[in-house]
Amino acid sequence: MTSSGEHLPGVPHLGSGLGYRRELRDHILRAAGRIDVLEIVTEQFMDAEGELEELADHFPVIPHGVGLSLGTVGPLDRDYLSRVKRVCDLIDAPYYSEHLAITRAPGIDIGHLSPVWFVEDQLRTVVDNIAAVQDFLGRPLVVENISYLLEIPYATMSQGEFFHRMVEATGCGVLLDVANVHINSCNHGFSAEAFLDSMPLHAVVQIHLAGGFLDGDVYIDGHCARVNEPTWKLLEVLAERVPVRVSILEQDADFPDELTPMLDDVDRSRQIITAAGEGRR
Repeated sequence: MTSSGEHLPGVPHLGSGLGYRRELRDHILRAAGRIDVLEIVTEQFMDAEGELEELADHFPVIPHGVGLSLGTVGPLDRDYLSRVKRVCDLIDAPYYSEHLAITRAPGIDIGHLSPVWFVEDQLRTVVDNIAAVQDFLGRPLVVENISYLLEIPYATMSQGEFFHRMVEATGCGVLLDVANVHINSCNHGFSAEAFLDSMPLHAVVQIHLAGGFLDGDVYIDGHCARVNEPTWKLLEVLAERVPVRVSILEQDADFPDELTPMLDDVDRSRQIITAAGEGRR
């Protein structure tokens, strides 16, 4: 098993940017001066090398996947991994990011990000899969916490302990989705700040920000609205605890007619992270 942890200090500070969505292409290219970095959904660019090269001519580009299914028992899909590696190599990505989730079982595509069970057997599966991915890609894997409606019962460890042991065993990084922390704290009744303190913050490489909506008394991770104030407050708390190298704003629906509101949120994240960094000096 190969650890890529020694490579995490070499991940550059890339700043604040957006998750690239094709509907926003022209707006994004016109606003290049206010966007430090783009994140792409890897699966959307496996057969779009020309488009990917065009983006990489204007921005640093980070690939973010949805199909690895790190919690699935069994061999990884080597053909899929080869296509991921081709995308990473094409843009010389400093790392690759994915979700701590299950998206498939043998013969079944679940179709969404399902939570893993925080038990020893699941941890061994995730550790083995992360190690295999890092060996294959030749770069660190950075793993994201997801939002979830179902909390699987009878866990033998907390999510924070799971992440700590995963990072220690593999040297992987963490993509801390700040919006997901807030959403889960609302839906499951825990302290968002206490959750931050339980996580391996020393391994945080990147963050996500997004806005969702309430459906009755359930908060939905909709990626369809402005970042709310509790999430901004949580980012301020996180940025005081750890340097953030990459901040990505995600929005997948209900796009504004002009990019200005999204760019304003990119600016705000940059300001929060920069101010916190200056305060640590």
